[in-house]
Amino acid sequence: MARIIIEGAINGTTRKTVLKALQQVEEREFPALVLRIDSPGGTVGDSQEIHSALLRLRQKGCHVVASFGNISASGGVYVGVAAD
Repeated sequence: MARIIIEGAINGTTRKTVLKALQQVEEREFPALVLRIDSPGGTVGDSQEIHSALLRLRQKGCHVVASFGNISASGGVYVGVAAD
């Protein structure tokens, strides 16, 4: 099982880090991913790219579970709704 943590604002740096981690999850064929989100949101484009990457990962058979922290708003919620 894999775990990815998104903390703070979702921006270009966050997007690059998360997309790289998601690629590793896909390459190593993890059966499940726990996505921990503690974010007030961020830019629309960066949130959209993470959301889309999560949907692609799910299509390949990986189960994605989102866990929300103290704050999850805007882009943080949008990313989370891509989970199972």
